[in-house]
Amino acid sequence: MSKPFNTRALVASLAQHLAEIALRQGNIPWATGALHHSVKPYIISDTEAVVGSDKVYARAVHDGAIIRPKRAKALVFKAPPGWRGRKIKNTDLAVARKVTIKPNPYLARAVETFTREPLPYHIRQMVGEEAARALEAQFRAAGLEVKRS
Repeated sequence: MSKPFNTRALVASLAQHLAEIALRQGNIPWATGALHHSVKPYIISDTEAVVGSDKVYARAVHDGAIIRPKRAKALVFKAPPGWRGRKIKNTDLAVARKVTIKPNPYLARAVETFTREPLPYHIRQMVGEEAARALEAQFRAAGLEVKRS
């Protein structure tokens, strides 16, 4: 028989484990490190947690986006390395009517890994071996949900 455990602590540990997987995989873009350092677990209730970022551009990086100017005819920005589009002469500024950001679903990949890996030792100790195996089977069978909010 499994020993009793604190559900909120379990949810927090599972969310922290998922965040650690996302950071460990190295799929989060690293220009300044701001996005990487902002990926954290957020505990919502005793039974629900979210892993995400508070950066406004995190969703565009994860899901992809098309950026268009609101009031001008074109966007002007510092040209990234390897930029092949138009540039303003004698500057490092690029000009584009739109910029397409390819999706980089780093959290979705972390969820896939989470469902395949065994739970870490500290979680197994928290819930007991029988419950840990049941949780792993449930995660594999149902999959975890990646919500966009």
